[in-house]
Amino acid sequence: MQTKDEKVSSTQRKKTATKRIIVEVIIALIIIVPAILLCIYWKKLIINRIFQAVALKPNTEGYKTWLNPPTTITRGYHLFNITNPTEIVTNPSSTTVHVKETRPYSYLLSSTKKDVQWSTDSKSISYSIHRLFTRHPTRFDPSSANDTGVFIDLVRAIFRTQYQLKPTQAFYDFAGMNTFYHRNAVEQLEGFTSDLFNTVKEKMTGPNKNKSGFIYRYNGSRSYNYTIKAGLMEKGQVLAFASENAPFSFSSQNFYGFSIYDGLTFVPMLFDKPSMNIFQPDFCRPLNVKFNRVLYMFGGIEVHEYVIKLVDLNQCKDLNDINTCPEVDKLDISQSFEFRRVISTI
Repeated sequence: MQTKDEKVSSTQRKKTATKRIIVEVIIALIIIVPAILLCIYWKKLIINRIFQAVALKPNTEGYKTWLNPPTTITRGYHLFNITNPTEIVTNPSSTTVHVKETRPYSYLLSSTKKDVQWSTDSKSISYSIHRLFTRHPTRFDPSSANDTGVFIDLVRAIFRTQYQLKPTQAFYDFAGMNTFYHRNAVEQLEGFTSDLFNTVKEKMTGPNKNKSGFIYRYNGSRSYNYTIKAGLMEKGQVLAFASENAPFSFSSQNFYGFSIYDGLTFVPMLFDKPSMNIFQPDFCRPLNVKFNRVLYMFGGIEVHEYVIKLVDLNQCKDLNDINTCPEVDKLDISQSFEFRRVISTI
């Protein structure tokens, strides 16, 4: 039989145990409930956090990152050396052109946005792209500066299209008698001159007119001018485009009939875009970028792989849907070459 003291002690132990259980339940709820809520809403929370970080508004972190993105761009350029030029000239109708791909010439590309102007309602933003090419400090082999070969003279090739199958003497007077020239490979990128180029350069527009060469023409210059939307869900959609190096331009959002992005602005909700269209300013036309698969990189981080499709915009079944345009293996990019306009005036 329990004494009075034993009953009191037993009651106190029960109360203590009850209090301990209550405290443990409260602590468990404090830990478990947020965990459950986090599991349910974590994706939405992360997305909202990302949206806050990448919002394109004046004087925000997203705007500062957009101006100077923390990325390093490396480009490797390959040229195609014609290995049988003599046979081509001697027997043009029966000779197959043989080409050999050069080693890559690697450059670092720095692209900065300047001349930024916001619309009065901050819903759109205009800017220009300034690009600077420098030889890659480790990937550009110094000995490659001595590489030579026979390469297509783009200026001469475009000039040739102005004549019939058999050109007149005027063509040779301007372009010279030689069909092919043995030249330095790197100078094809960084700049070279020819008699024909010296004839047309005074009529050229844009920066860097003293030489011909892809990198030379664009290097250190204000190459492109964009106006894009700045709204959160439509950020990066192009409203207008103009080039300093070619006559091509447009100033209507519906120029193509479908939305295109500038490729220089973070596109929101990528996981909700199985296909999108990126404007390629070097080609002066949009490229279709389509989701391909999910990859896991950097310790298990999920990343999306996209593939680039070349499509013929002139053969679309529905002009408002680029997905109805047939895929091709080559594109006509002549509208992006200023030489075509310049040479046609000779």
